[in-house]
Amino acid sequence: MKYFLIFMLAACSAQVVAEAQIFGLVAKSTSDPNFVLAWHACDKAAQGNGDFCELLGSSEPANAHLQARAIESALTSDRYAAIAVSVTQSSFIADRLDEASIPVMTFDSPFKKEEKLASLPYVGADNEAFGRDLGRLALAAAPGAGSICIMTVDHDPNLAIRVDALRRYLAGDHPLKSGQRLSGEGGWTEPTRCPKLPSANHREALHQLTGILLDVRPDLLVSVGHWPIVNERAFIATMSALGDEQLNTQIIAGVGKISTGHREMLRQGLLQGLVSIDFEDMGRLVYEQLRYMVNGEAVSQVTYTKSILVPAQPLLDDQALKVE
Repeated sequence: MKYFLIFMLAACSAQVVAEAQIFGLVAKSTSDPNFVLAWHACDKAAQGNGDFCELLGSSEPANAHLQARAIESALTSDRYAAIAVSVTQSSFIADRLDEASIPVMTFDSPFKKEEKLASLPYVGADNEAFGRDLGRLALAAAPGAGSICIMTVDHDPNLAIRVDALRRYLAGDHPLKSGQRLSGEGGWTEPTRCPKLPSANHREALHQLTGILLDVRPDLLVSVGHWPIVNERAFIATMSALGDEQLNTQIIAGVGKISTGHREMLRQGLLQGLVSIDFEDMGRLVYEQLRYMVNGEAVSQVTYTKSILVPAQPLLDDQALKVE
């Protein structure tokens, strides 16, 4: 009887292990703290059902070729029940997923609307609303309009949506083509010397920020991602060293989780506002959707996570703080 019980326990344990499913989250960069937050939240939710989430990709700054390698490795490994991808370069990554034999969805960054895989389920921020929220903070920080530099990275679909939405908002919804710079619409102009980041590298972003503040001196700088303030101590030290050189430029940024350091930047007047994305909520929802897909259940085509506006100063009535 004793050996029979041991055998049954072992059999049950083996069954539990066999039924456990592993889901992969293919990040733009595994060193990005936002993706780490999403992964931890995904894994915590998964373990409640005996499943697991793993963070896949390179620790280098976002790179489409490195992400493609991670995707190809995941698809050929037979390890993953399904994967979620934060898309870097839309058409390039779409080609790598064409022959996927497991369920695939996107998170954080979807495919461009014109891509053949644009219909894949998506979990993440409403990037159109995110860009408009950055615009609301911009108008609160510089109500008289003026010159603006927009810090972004080429190719990433979610960032392009944010930038276009920000520009349209500042232009008073004047029709602008995708990628068209502001040249007087709504009283805003983008100097030609405003650079784009070659990659999502926080050191390069901080270096560019310094150059913009010293040489371009726009009235406003909006970073649609967190790159220049990822290293909070380095940002605060850089701004302190610049002293009065940075006072004429108002700075707004998009971030993940609001940290104590971010609040200190707002308190010191180094930032005039933040729009925050809840990456923990994103990770939990990613697991939920991946599990539905694997189990053959209906999934939502689009699931938006919350975004929160955090202004340094109270907004006007028509720019009232909101949570989406």
